Amino acid sequence: MGKRCGFGSFLLGGLIGAGVALLFAPRSGEETRAAVADKIDELWGEGEKIYAQGRERVSAGISQAGPAISKKNDELREKIESARASIAEQVAKNAAAARDAINEKIPATSERIQQAADVVRGKIDEAANKLKGATADIAAKDADLEKTVAGAVEAGADAAADVAAEAAEAK
Repeated sequence: MGKRCGFGSFLLGGLIGAGVALLFAPRSGEETRAAVADKIDELWGEGEKIYAQGRERVSAGISQAGPAISKKNDELREKIESARASIAEQVAKNAAAARDAINEKIPATSERIQQAADVVRGKIDEAANKLKGATADIAAKDADLEKTVAGAVEAGADAAADVAAEAAEAK
């Protein structure tokens, strides 16, 4: 940016100088115009030289920067690839560690599940035995009840026969 201001200052100085020279020149108009034209040609030529030099410097800078940019790009790609490989390796390690932790816990968990199943089986067997006992008690009580009802029916029939016989005798 400093060179840009320098060139602009150079041109401005040249124009101011040309203007002052025109005002204070002891020459005729034709001579002054010729001198101004010469000065303009001179300045124009210098401007073209400076432009060409600037253009060459920019081209050289681009040419030099190209390989540096390419090198940085390659370095960045290598770093990214290295990071990807590192992440993939860490993910694989974490997955293996998780798998190992799960495999360690499977036997203990399986044993606990088996114990719970045994407890449930025991409770079911216990309930089934109680149910069998209750069913046997109900069957025995049912048989006793049938005997009691049959005895009561027979006693009632005997009593009814006695009452009928008494009534017949009383008539």
